[in-house]
Amino acid sequence: MPLLDIRIPPRPKRPTGRPRSDGVPPRATQSRFLLEPVSGKSATMPPHDHPAIVDGRTIYPRTVRPLEDRYVLKSGIHQSKIGGRLLKGKWKGMPVYCLTLEERATCPRECQLWRACYGNAMHMAHRWRHGEALERRLRIEVARLAKAHTEGFAVRLHILGDFYSVVYVELWADLLRRHRELHVFGFSARWNHADPIARPLITLAMENWDRFAIRFSNAPVDTCSTVTIEHAGQRPADAIICPAQMGQTESCSTCGLCWQTERRIAFIRH
Repeated sequence: MPLLDIRIPPRPKRPTGRPRSDGVPPRATQSRFLLEPVSGKSATMPPHDHPAIVDGRTIYPRTVRPLEDRYVLKSGIHQSKIGGRLLKGKWKGMPVYCLTLEERATCPRECQLWRACYGNAMHMAHRWRHGEALERRLRIEVARLAKAHTEGFAVRLHILGDFYSVVYVELWADLLRRHRELHVFGFSARWNHADPIARPLITLAMENWDRFAIRFSNAPVDTCSTVTIEHAGQRPADAIICPAQMGQTESCSTCGLCWQTERRIAFIRH
């Protein structure tokens, strides 16, 4: 299907500082949804023999969307955890775009969050079908965003899902070479060197951390990684608990730790 009229989302407006009609102050990052701390929440897991767990797919298959003529890189204003523009750190001022793929279908089965995936609670998320069509679309959209944001922009990979092939990793390597405006941050469970997808991904991240800040989830290393904990008392001495989860900052955009420091980040399972 030809790609027609793929729109670039408008630049988010600056916050006015005026409270909303319901009395809630405007969010600095202009995201449409409020991010709440994980306090009082419990992690939800489907049974071990649930079809989604066994087959390796999302619990919500109807949310896996074909590409059609819609853009796949969506503004971070639609994500409570992200926000529309980075307000802190070395990428300050850059607008943020997010990509969401299908959890488990693109992830390694050794992922420690296979059952407890955050996607279990995201029944309304639009998950884009992965493959060659997605890769062609990404080339077009990143090129257009680079032209629109000459001072730089960031892409959050992946709200859900993971790097699903060597070709897909090579795609992002090529996009980084072609577009100096592109900056990427996100997470991956592919840290096992026995995984053929992990090897080029680790190399890409380690050699390009200043623009490709991918952290490896629950990897047995102390830098550029994350660790999942059940409660704050389990925090390793070398790790920082995600400030947004603790209610200490509004979102990723007002924090910046994940791409600003190489220290390990701890996330509370929720």
